[in-house]
Order: sequence, then C-alpha cells, then structure tokens
Amino acid sequence: MSAFVELLRKSNLDYIVSRKPFKVGSRSDDMIFASFIDMKIKKLQVIACLDKLDSVTMWSTSLDERAFQLNARLLDITELGETMIFLSERINEADFTLAKAASTNSDGQYEVSQVNVTFTHPKNKQSITLQLYEHIDEGEKTLFLSKILLHVFKRNEQLLTEVKTQQLRIKELSTKAQRVQSRSSGGGNRTFDGNKLLASNNQKGNINKIQERTQMSLINPTVKRRKAATGVNYDDEDSD
Repeated sequence: MSAFVELLRKSNLDYIVSRKPFKVGSRSDDMIFASFIDMKIKKLQVIACLDKLDSVTMWSTSLDERAFQLNARLLDITELGETMIFLSERINEADFTLAKAASTNSDGQYEVSQVNVTFTHPKNKQSITLQLYEHIDEGEKTLFLSKILLHVFKRNEQLLTEVKTQQLRIKELSTKAQRVQSRSSGGGNRTFDGNKLLASNNQKGNINKIQERTQMSLINPTVKRRKAATGVNYDDEDSD
C-alpha cells in the first residue's frame, strides 16, 4: 500500500455516502454523493448519483496525489493529509455546493453532462471545485452503485448493532434506578435490621437481670431479700 493511499484511509475518505438536494431544470431531487478509494489505480473516486424514475444518472472524477497537491495549494494548506481531512469533513456533512453544466439533447430535453462540486474552507474561505463527468457505460454505473449499496447495507448493520447495545444499556440503567428508588422510598425507618433487634433484646435482658439481682439477699444470693421489720404491733396484743 502506497503512502498516498494510507493517508486517504487515515483521513476516512473511503466509503463516505451523503445526500444533497440537487435541482435539475424545474425538478429537485436528492443527489447521492460518495467517495471511494480505488486500490488498483491508487486514486480517490468521487461519485455523484441522481436517481430518477426512469434511469440512474451518475457522474464521477478521480483524484491522484498530484491533484491533491494542487488542491492543497489552492486551499493554502501545506500538509496533504490536512487537505484530505478537510475534504472528508465536507463530504460527511454535505457541506458543498453543486452546479450543473447543462446542455440539451437532439430531442430538446434538458440534460446535465457535467456537475461541478465546490468545497469552501470554513476558516480561510478558500475553495476548490471538482468537475464530475457523466458516466454513459452501464457497467461502470452498476459497479459504482453496487459499492454504494454494499456500504449502506454494512453501515445499517453496524447501526442496528449499536442501537441494540444502547437499548440493553438503557434497560440495565433503568432497572438499577428502579431498585435505588424502591429502596429510598419504601425503606426508610421501617427497614428491618436484625443486628439492631438482637442488640435491643440483649439490652432488655441485661436490665431484667440487674433488677432481679437487686432483689437477692447479699448473704445468700439464692434467697430473695425479706421485707424489713416494722416493729411490734401492740394493737394485736390488746386485742387478745
């Protein structure tokens, strides 16, 4: 793999697909815009596809290392990789303008044989324009469309997996939150604590034992202390 292709891959320019409104004549349609790295010819291919009811119209251009160096100078950017990142961000965000080079065919119908795509740097306001030319060969169009379809299918699978993972995570967090809420609202002072109950029972038992001991005789602890003597009751003798 060449250093140029490696830079393209690191800049995430491979398999980008975005949509952009595009007006052709009096009709406005969505343009599918994509970029792919061709490993065989070591170039970046930029594709625009307009899906009509009767047929598919497609335009494309190829950018090699020399073309990127030229675009870097036009953007006042010194590093080639920075130019690639700029292009990747603009395509991902569909932040570009489309213009048509129009012509009419022999039947007088409106056609678009060339599409110009302009990317403007958000900081220095410098811009570059790529000229995309229409594909006539059906085999070439089928090849590009299959690449776009395959990428969209794979991307949808990735998104579905991410959605399922997030749903499971949300379910776990929701269950955890419900448990915490149940403990805080339903528990409070009524929460059963076996240790506290056992300590309370032991304390009561100790108090009862102390009270019983105070009623025992100091000489013979096994015999309860007798009541204190109250003296002679003379009233009883007189009665005899």
